[in-house]
Amino acid sequence: MDAVENLGAGAPIVRSPIDASSLGMAFILESKPDGARRFVFAGPRCLGLNGVTGEAAMADPTLLYDMILPEHRKVFDETEAYARKTVQPFDVEVAMRRADGEVRWHRFAALPRLQPEGVMLWDGLQIDVTDRRDMAAMLQEQRRRLEVAVEATSLGFWEWDIEAGTVNWSDRNKELYGLPLDAQLSVARYLELVHPEDVDKVRAAFQQARDKPNGGDYSLEHRIVTPAGEVRWILVHGRVATNDAGGARLVVGTSMDITERRAEDERRALLMGELAHRAKNGIAVIMAIVAQTARGQETVEGFQELLMARLQSMADSQDLVTASGRGSVVLAEVIGQIVAPFGKSRFDLDPGLSEVTIGGEMAAGMGLLLHEMATNAVKYGALSNRTGRVLVTLESAGDGRAAFVWRETGGPAVAMSNTPGFGTRLLKQVLRNQSGEVTFAFEQQGFRARAEFPTVR
Repeated sequence: MDAVENLGAGAPIVRSPIDASSLGMAFILESKPDGARRFVFAGPRCLGLNGVTGEAAMADPTLLYDMILPEHRKVFDETEAYARKTVQPFDVEVAMRRADGEVRWHRFAALPRLQPEGVMLWDGLQIDVTDRRDMAAMLQEQRRRLEVAVEATSLGFWEWDIEAGTVNWSDRNKELYGLPLDAQLSVARYLELVHPEDVDKVRAAFQQARDKPNGGDYSLEHRIVTPAGEVRWILVHGRVATNDAGGARLVVGTSMDITERRAEDERRALLMGELAHRAKNGIAVIMAIVAQTARGQETVEGFQELLMARLQSMADSQDLVTASGRGSVVLAEVIGQIVAPFGKSRFDLDPGLSEVTIGGEMAAGMGLLLHEMATNAVKYGALSNRTGRVLVTLESAGDGRAAFVWRETGGPAVAMSNTPGFGTRLLKQVLRNQSGEVTFAFEQQGFRARAEFPTVR
């Protein structure tokens, strides 16, 4: 600051653009090695900022220093001491109580000039920053409320400042990705969490929005792999903001865990596929049942009675296919109801199956599984001739789980197709959404499958 000083009698003469402006109070402070200090000059805005005149401040500098709230004096003194020791600019914000009692936030910024004998002159400016701090606090509070409102809807909030190179995630967003709340984030870290097969899709979605005039929005569903190895599905909505030059400067958005929804969609698609599969094979199954029922029947009436009973049992089994949200079900009842249309006398069921209880959702999946295996047995396996049989035996599978083995014997030789169809895919996937697992093999003596699944007490 250009200043002309008269250190003798009379008022100092200072003329500068800062002193003439409304930015704040220009000042020149003299400080000595022993800690003594005085204002060589205090501009005319001293009265408006502090409630005391510049002349009074120059006569007694403690008038201003004592206005600093006690809890802020330490940081002020430490900042001043460090600036004096290093001969570096001094810059600090503190709260002050004006002469009229009002508390306002002020910023002091000054440049040092070292004089002979260790005397330091500080050319500085005092600015009232209360409004700016209040605005910042209000914006911070609005952001906090926004994050709370967003997270109340199970959404995570995130922000990528491209120009600053910083990434900020809300606590909820970190939880969605399986990260601790103190985790440090970056774009590279985020991409490490994205499933390797979905990284290119994520990049493409962002780049498409980035390349739009004035930026744009994007939305996609992608998988992540948490640090614990869990695979989750995340729905991401993002908005790209641009700078004056048209380049991307900021990306903000939300994240939602849709893992359960995706699993439900997959289960529903599997169910609809199975229903379509049943419709396609329905005629073949009915023909096989009719043919089996006709064997050994001497009268039309007997044939009709047995056939209708089996068809009714087959219709009743549909309830298990569409069951959802039911209570617990005994496994033996599920198996019995499903295999009834195919002739219970052809099945050897382990008595221990009556001791196993499964949930309603599991019962629906189990119905699909058992019906598919029984249908295949009628069309291709042990139930396609007079002598074949199906054995269903219970196996242990650890605490809270059970397993059974479906084993066909006495039927024609079978082999797995080189091109798996819907039925094969069904066997592999039908119990997966309920934490179950099915493995199968086409052995020399016949088809064999093992189903493992959780139970209920």
